[in-house]
Amino acid sequence: MQPMSGMDAAFLYMETPTTPMHVVGVLVLEPTAASGPFGLSAVTQALGDRLHLIPPLRRRIVTPPGAIDHPLWIEDPDFDLANHVRVAPVPGPVGWSQLEGYVGEIAGRLLDRRRPLWEMWVVEGLEGGRVALVTKLHHSMMDGGAGGDLMASLFDLEADAGPPVPPETPWAPDTVPWAPSHALHSVGSMARRQREVPGALYHAMGSLVGSARTWAKQRAAGSGTQLIAPRTMVNGPLTARRTVSLTTVDLDQVREIRRAFHTTVNDVVLAATATSLRGYLSARGVLPTSPLVAAAPVNARLDATNPGEFGNKVSNMMVGLPMEPSDPVERLHAVHETAQSSKAMQSAFGPETLQQLTGFASPMVMTTLARAYSSLRVARLHRPVLNLIVSNVPGPPIDLYCAGARVTGIFPMGPLFEGSGLNLTVLSEAHHLNVGIMACPDLAPDVADIGQGFVEAVAELHQRALKERRET
Repeated sequence: MQPMSGMDAAFLYMETPTTPMHVVGVLVLEPTAASGPFGLSAVTQALGDRLHLIPPLRRRIVTPPGAIDHPLWIEDPDFDLANHVRVAPVPGPVGWSQLEGYVGEIAGRLLDRRRPLWEMWVVEGLEGGRVALVTKLHHSMMDGGAGGDLMASLFDLEADAGPPVPPETPWAPDTVPWAPSHALHSVGSMARRQREVPGALYHAMGSLVGSARTWAKQRAAGSGTQLIAPRTMVNGPLTARRTVSLTTVDLDQVREIRRAFHTTVNDVVLAATATSLRGYLSARGVLPTSPLVAAAPVNARLDATNPGEFGNKVSNMMVGLPMEPSDPVERLHAVHETAQSSKAMQSAFGPETLQQLTGFASPMVMTTLARAYSSLRVARLHRPVLNLIVSNVPGPPIDLYCAGARVTGIFPMGPLFEGSGLNLTVLSEAHHLNVGIMACPDLAPDVADIGQGFVEAVAELHQRALKERRET
């Protein structure tokens, strides 16, 4: 058993009936000669062979009496893989829009905290003979950076790779801690953390002062991200309903855009998102006059050479998404400039500051505030801090296999936070950039329009990139 970090626990405290804090992934697989018939039994066998490589999958939380401290992770003595991997009740043949509808349906359901916080649904009968795996993992288990390690443990480089080497030591479950001893341990843990508060607050104040100075210099120079986002139709109190859009663009085209206009892949993603939302909001007559503000999660792992490190080590970068000018290339350059300013701000704040502050958060206070904010629908009363979340998750640059079946698509989707009804996540995979969009349809209806707008924005930028190359 091990204590949960403050940042991991914060995702539990922020969860309410209308804001599930799990990430959703859709994995599309194409059976091969090596895989043979592919379905529930093959997936269960592959996961069973690899559980020792992905320790969080057998851990569940134990909350101390009175929620006086952060929960513990324990090796679940009642763990049963059959409780987590099931066949989706979707009769085939399953079309793409039907798959999206099913993913949205299960995305709005909370995970059972009495078990390890994940589940997987096998969608058989996808058009073209393919199979989809729809996975939900609670954000308290891992962030996008750790998700890359999970993929490395779950996938093979060859169709006939065979099972991995079994563990040297058999897995041993924990005993659920006795409530009085757990309470005593929690009081001691809380007391030890209080001794670290002065140093953490001193460090946080230094980070805030540094950020303020950086922002003031940027504003004086005519740059810098705005601190408050504009009101838009996609912002407000959330409901439990979710819809998704899963689409793909050519990663090679994105790279050509990056080279032609001397930006980054992430700049292209942000610019395409801005162009898509400009068209989406304009078509509904609600285009704001000021830039949207997107929260872009940043991997805060200081040691990128330490694979297998699960949990959350993430910071946030606030990036402006300009709605003007109307020209998409000018918008791309504007995004590049504001992203540079945002990186400087994030660097001044420090990647570890947020992790330190969440470590001292009171479980009871955070949970009470999150539920009150959601149930009282406070988000309708003030301007949003952010309009949406845009995440860029690095994926595998080569073809991968799962139980012999070839991976043809990986679509990640992050959670929605109260007040913001839209999350767009991209993952690079071989020669594709897979786009997963999660929305609350009561704030952002017709989410497929946003996905299609993203595809069209990349296509338009690619045509401009080709023209730029011909002219030079």
